[in-house]
Amino acid sequence: MAAPSRHGVATLTMARAPQKQIFDKPAGYYIGLAVRYALLISIGIILITPFILAAIGSFKTDAEIIAWPPKFFPDKWLTENWVKVWTTDLGEGGTFPRWLFNTAFLAVTTALLKVVGCSMAAYAFSRLHFPGRDAVFNFMLGSMMIPGAVTLIPAYVLMTKLRLINTFWSLILPGVVDAGAIFMLTQFFKTIPRDLEEAAHIDGASQFQIYKDVVLPLSRPALLTVFILQFQAMWNDFLKPLLYLDAPRMWVLNVALSVFKQQYKAQWNLTLVGAMFNAIPVLVLFFFFSKYYIEGVAYAGVKG
Repeated sequence: MAAPSRHGVATLTMARAPQKQIFDKPAGYYIGLAVRYALLISIGIILITPFILAAIGSFKTDAEIIAWPPKFFPDKWLTENWVKVWTTDLGEGGTFPRWLFNTAFLAVTTALLKVVGCSMAAYAFSRLHFPGRDAVFNFMLGSMMIPGAVTLIPAYVLMTKLRLINTFWSLILPGVVDAGAIFMLTQFFKTIPRDLEEAAHIDGASQFQIYKDVVLPLSRPALLTVFILQFQAMWNDFLKPLLYLDAPRMWVLNVALSVFKQQYKAQWNLTLVGAMFNAIPVLVLFFFFSKYYIEGVAYAGVKG
């Protein structure tokens, strides 16, 4: 009898190989998976529905917003609502473009300065050895336990004596450093292998060069996390801008919206347009950088 050819052996082997089943786990696993996904989708719909209703309501008339039974879509999409809000002028330079610029400028500036200031402090705590380092670090962590309301009046008195009231500096300078951001970056820097820094040091790099050219590029997720958190905090801040900024041309969006709602309290569609101006930039920022935000938060707690 002739021996089977190589092609024939390969064909028989492939024919005898067990076929991989698509559903190779118990039915209970897939039922539980479907239930979890259905629950998560339901929660997502519940959370996003108010934003969708507000966005659609900004194109409605007031009568359609308060109508019962409610109508999901308007009979006519009123884009002039957005134009009217955008061109609103409350006097003394108080306009929506100005308020949007103020808010964006403060949010970006404080976020960038916080990334620089906190990363320098975190590098010192995680890599440098100096007398009292641990004591200073523990004292800094203890300051996180102090409620913000306790320091509000002393901070206002300090800003008054420095003549920074009604200037952006009153909001920029206190935001340069933050104990929480320093702690998170310190934990992240500790996960970076020291071999890379030692190699750079052998090549003649200074401490600042190691910090700038080695540590910072490897810490992009954590740095972006600090940037996003500070940007969001400054964008949503209300109390400190209300306290420090008096002139309408210096207001941020949250302060301006509180005044705007008082003037147009019977016009819900215009109020919703103002709310959209305030919400959309933060959502767009988080949408594009959410990957780095999640990575930074996850890596920050890897090593103590």
